[in-house]
Amino acid sequence: MSNATRTKPEQHRIERLSFITYGICFVSLGLASVALGPMLPYLAKNVNVSIAQISFLFTASSLGYLVGSSGGGRLYDRMKGHRLMITALILMMLMGFLIPVVPWFYLLLGVMFLFGIGTGLVDVGGNVNLLWVFQSRVGPYMNALHFCFGLGAFLSPIILSNVMNLAGGALTWPFWVLVILFFPGIIGLATLPSPVNPEKDEDDAKPKNNQKMDLRLVVLIMALFFIYVGVEGGYGGWIFTYATEEGIATETAASYMNAFYWGALTLGRLIAIPLAKKLAPSTLLLGNFLLALLFFGLILIWPVSPVMIWIGSAGLGLALSSVFPTLMALAETRMKITGAVTGLFFLGVSLGGTLLPTVLGQIFEYVGSYQLMATLFGATGVGLVVLFLVLLASKRVGEKARV
Repeated sequence: MSNATRTKPEQHRIERLSFITYGICFVSLGLASVALGPMLPYLAKNVNVSIAQISFLFTASSLGYLVGSSGGGRLYDRMKGHRLMITALILMMLMGFLIPVVPWFYLLLGVMFLFGIGTGLVDVGGNVNLLWVFQSRVGPYMNALHFCFGLGAFLSPIILSNVMNLAGGALTWPFWVLVILFFPGIIGLATLPSPVNPEKDEDDAKPKNNQKMDLRLVVLIMALFFIYVGVEGGYGGWIFTYATEEGIATETAASYMNAFYWGALTLGRLIAIPLAKKLAPSTLLLGNFLLALLFFGLILIWPVSPVMIWIGSAGLGLALSSVFPTLMALAETRMKITGAVTGLFFLGVSLGGTLLPTVLGQIFEYVGSYQLMATLFGATGVGLVVLFLVLLASKRVGEKARV
């Protein structure tokens, strides 16, 4: 049944159930995406490699994410979105089962690559399907969707730490519990119709100069996603190791510190739901980056203070919380959002998640922990400059016409 033939109550019911289902999937995505950070030292011992070597798991996972998200964007233009998301979740379940039992480092890299493909497909699928369901109303829903991701990310270190303690230090059960939690999303997707792009059949009648401006804006948004995801994932992925190796916190306390960061990010997205209805995306984004610079600056002043690392983790979580959903909502108001365009955005996302966390690992191992935080501060400053360019280009494009 198409949108045009559904009654309004039926359409609202489908919208509501679709959002709930995507939210459940993003809780699972958050659980899975953050698991690597607190498990990194244990996985290094499991396959007998150094911290610098095990950091290449970020690279393998992110390269898989790059393939899944950038290639998956075009697949969502051609295939039923829910079937594709179900396939991706099943792939993640299989690889998640294998991660703690693989005894060889290079085989583990391959498993993480396939796991990354699944996460990329689920991530781009949830975002593009939500955009197609809610269109111009997507702002608060997009923040709520990424709140669900943050909720999963917040719970992940806590679940992993407690399950590992209950399992007597076994590495298997923390991952297998996360795998089991993927089932509800699969069931929800299987019972709902896949949305279609409402602008799919719309002829592109824009003048060529506007199309070039759109391309310029797409590239700038890709660059901002690259920087933002690198900073968000870089801090979230390395704060556990930073805190334990520098003697700032015990392993248990560092797990909770990691969870505190993701919890603050989750809370920030919850706060951003009503803010997205009242504030312009440009205002929210500028606030995000300025606050992030402030808290990174405080960490650089007091780099080994446990109190400041706790405060900085909470502050950075809040500061970075609404960048991703707000930037997606801004893009929806300026251009025609297809799976291919969303795939390009996620190409920036995946490259950022691939390069910066890996670079941070090498900096941490061979240069120093302080330089790791200084790199994150510098990347955030570059992000602020790119944001100004994005806002300038978006003003020149103007809001797209609604049909």
